[in-house]
Amino acid sequence: MALKLYGHPVSMCTRRVLLVLAEKGIDFEFISVDFFTGEQKRAPYDEMMPFGQIPALEDGALRLYGKLSQDIVTTAPSRAIARYLASKYRDQGTDLLPAVDDAQASALFEQFASVEYSQFYDPALQVLIMKLFYPAGARGEHSDEAATRDSIDRLHNKLNVLDKILSTQDYFAGPQFTIVDAFYMPVISSLFDAGEGPAIKQRENLASWWERVSNRESWKKITKTESKA
Repeated sequence: MALKLYGHPVSMCTRRVLLVLAEKGIDFEFISVDFFTGEQKRAPYDEMMPFGQIPALEDGALRLYGKLSQDIVTTAPSRAIARYLASKYRDQGTDLLPAVDDAQASALFEQFASVEYSQFYDPALQVLIMKLFYPAGARGEHSDEAATRDSIDRLHNKLNVLDKILSTQDYFAGPQFTIVDAFYMPVISSLFDAGEGPAIKQRENLASWWERVSNRESWKKITKTESKA
């Protein structure tokens, strides 16, 4: 039975899983769920996704699903789906995990996976909410310029640290591309959409990393798919 992925091509966390699927060359069925109209909250999807959110993966009897934050982006579950796929299909396509017998590489891998989720994701999400997802005026509210500036400054401070990390290694978990890079990529891409591209390009190491990863065939494939959605 083929894998089934339920999601939407413009969802950051759906793209996180799509990127891993593309890197691994895994055959799967994609079921597009229109989260803009709340389709994920209605039958038949409400049984597949009990939190009424995307993405979700079905692999035979196994179901993995996400829970969204702010009704926009999933938190940890899409990462769990990515890890599952990278582990199950380790011998297929790009190996996205550290060597099983390399304790040091595994420790660094987990460290930088934690950095993405605990240090980068929330500041980035706050800026995306304010500038892209729910910009001031979209629903009649006034702009809180001080809060927006504070969120942007917080994000930029995190970007400074990421840039420093990438001054000594080509990718976030070390010398090779891994799922940790895949965790970052959809959010970084959305930051460009939110007008934060200059903040990334002005940081030389971060900009070089983005140039490398955004030119991967897997990323080109899923962004091409997204543009047709």
